[in-house]
Parts: sequence; C-alpha cells; structure tokens
Amino acid sequence: MADLFREVDEAMHQERMAKLWTENRVYIIGFVIGTILLTAALSGYRTWDAGVKEKQTATLIALQDAPEYPANILDSEKLDMRAGLRGITLLQAAGAFLDQDKRDEAAALYERAGADAALPDEFRHLGILMAVRLSSHDENADGTALLEKLSPILKADNSPWNAHARLEAAAINARMLQNYENAQTHLKIIADTKDLPDSLYQRARALAHIYKLEQKSPLPHAEETKEKTKEPS
Repeated sequence: MADLFREVDEAMHQERMAKLWTENRVYIIGFVIGTILLTAALSGYRTWDAGVKEKQTATLIALQDAPEYPANILDSEKLDMRAGLRGITLLQAAGAFLDQDKRDEAAALYERAGADAALPDEFRHLGILMAVRLSSHDENADGTALLEKLSPILKADNSPWNAHARLEAAAINARMLQNYENAQTHLKIIADTKDLPDSLYQRARALAHIYKLEQKSPLPHAEETKEKTKEPS
C-alpha cells in the first residue's frame, strides 16, 4: 500500500512539473538564458576592470620611477587614470615635494587634489587640509579665506579629516583672527567627539589651555587685528 501511495505521489509530481513547464516554458528559458548572459557579462567586466587597474597601476609606478618624479606629476595637466588612483598619485607626489622641502610645489598639488570633485572625499579633503595648512604659514595669508576653504571638511562630520580640520580652524581663528571664542568652540567639538586618536584629544586640550591663557593676556599683535568672526567657520 505504501508503494502505491509513493507511485501516485510521484505521478502527481511529474504531472505538476509537466504542467508548470508547459505553461511557463518561455519564461523559464528566458530566465536561464538571462542568467547565463549576466554571468558572462559580469565575468567580462571583472576581466576588463582588472586589466584597467593593472595598466593604470603600471602607469603610476612608471611615473614614480622616472628620474624627474615628482616634477612630472606637477607638469602633467591631466592624469589619465581613475579618480581614486589619481588622488593617490597627487597626494604622494605632494608628499614627495614636502620631503624635498618644496612647499610651493607641494601646495600646488594639494590644491589640485582638493579642487578635483571626482576624487573620493577622503582624498579631496586631505588635499584641502594640507593646502590650508601650508598656506596658513604665509605672512599675507587671509584667515577668513582659509576658513572658507576648510568649510567642506568642517561640514562633513563623517570625514576622517574633520577633527584635523577643526584643529587647523582653531589655530587660524586664534593666531590669525584673534577670535579665541571660535577657536575654543572648535576645540570643544573635538573634545566631545568619541573614538578619536588620543593624540588629537591631547593636542586639543593643549591648545585650549594655551588659548585660554592668551585670551586673558593678549599677545602684542592681537590689538592690531580688528577683524573678528562671531560664528565658528
């Protein structure tokens, strides 16, 4: 009796499968073909993508190995490579210029990286930060303009460079604009931000202490600067 039930169940199962195939064979065949084509397309894309990455990485290595590096990066008006790799290229070349104590050339590449809207934010923000940091040492630097340049990083709370930009903004406010209130505001934000490296907390606390003392006993040049800002930039 059990064998009979199994035979009946198997027959009904086969009948249902045959009916399903008859009613939906066009869709089933289309799904199978579509899956095969999609798999082939993905495989082809991965192969192409790997080839592009390999070629562009080889180009970068060749540029870095050239005797004129990093000047060849500075002289190249357009780096024909993907945005991420282009960002790495610009930032590494700028760092190489700094190692050679060529601040103007380094600043030019950092400015270029900061102005490249196609770069990932972490690369673009680092370019902006470093360009501002170098410019802030110039005697004729405009503190308000430098704070404006930092604003994209200061507005991006999730940027890995946000706290670094706030340290820079605090220094610009205090040293260049003598606006200690805004400086302390940036430093407090750092102190209230969780999970930052200890070195950032330590620098923020040290600067907050120094600026508090300077605010009580202004430096001689503080009276010469009348330009103040009311809100932190």
